[in-house]
Amino acid sequence: MVVLVKKRSVVVWLFATVAMMGCRTQQAPSAARTSGPPGARPTAKVVSLRVPDAQLDYATLRFEIEVNNPLGAELSVMGLRYGLTSGSNMFFSATPIPGATIPPKATRLISFTHQVVYERLLRALAIRPGSTVPFTLEARLLATANRKGVQVPLSSEGSLFLPPTSQSDTEGDNSRPVDVIYIATPQDVVERMLSMAEVRKDDLVYDLGCGDGRIVVTAAGKYGCHAVGYDIDPRRVQESRDSVSKNNVGSLVQIEQKDIFTVDLTPASVVAFYLNPVVNRRLIPQLQTLKPGSRIVSHSFPVGDIEPDQVVTMTSREDGQEHYVYLYKAPLKMD
Repeated sequence: MVVLVKKRSVVVWLFATVAMMGCRTQQAPSAARTSGPPGARPTAKVVSLRVPDAQLDYATLRFEIEVNNPLGAELSVMGLRYGLTSGSNMFFSATPIPGATIPPKATRLISFTHQVVYERLLRALAIRPGSTVPFTLEARLLATANRKGVQVPLSSEGSLFLPPTSQSDTEGDNSRPVDVIYIATPQDVVERMLSMAEVRKDDLVYDLGCGDGRIVVTAAGKYGCHAVGYDIDPRRVQESRDSVSKNNVGSLVQIEQKDIFTVDLTPASVVAFYLNPVVNRRLIPQLQTLKPGSRIVSHSFPVGDIEPDQVVTMTSREDGQEHYVYLYKAPLKMD
């Protein structure tokens, strides 16, 4: 079923999106100053969003987005960060978009798919498979033009059909109502995070939502410390274990498939994560159990209203985007 889309401004969601994307961003005008007429900005609109299939574990979201590039340089689209809401329920995620380019002063339709854990999507939106639900989409295309980072905002609303599967309830499912964003942290940002945490050989590093395992693998490989990665998604767990094996750090790194809200953080001296503002806030009770002197590093988003000990802004060589890294030291500075 193709979604009927109408563009609109959603004040509440705009606020949430600003929080989700960070306090300051490198936006399209920076590229426009060198690539096109004054004030030229790439724009985008959603043509359709649908779920063509749903398997036992994963569903496919198919996006069709029309991108207008008024710049005098090619626009290379690298990824999409998006949030879906239905009523008061939210689902956050992100996906790379390989090989999508928009020529100078041209408009193109880009089509791509993103596989998500279906049960987590259903739980996040508080709906049952086989339902048609109204939704609002707020998103940003991440791109580059003339080697400058560009973020193109877009929003839409419509109705989404979520197909039934032969297994609508998963036994032993550890999914949470709020989904955790999965998008890999650039390697140079990983290295900055570990440097800010002053990781040493005698540290024990925990990565909450370890993704492909690059934080724990880098910590073990560069500093020789022990590290544990936790992720609820079995695909991410396997990717992490493959990376551990490939990088020969199996004696130092352990990967566990586990709900991060059940992890006892007290053994850790360093805790790292790239999650979202809602999840970061929910982790505060666990982070308060850390031993004095333990360090916490969060990529992109702060931890609630807690005052950080240090905030670093950096532009990654890998994706050309501006990134924030927040450092906290235990005990946390609670109001």
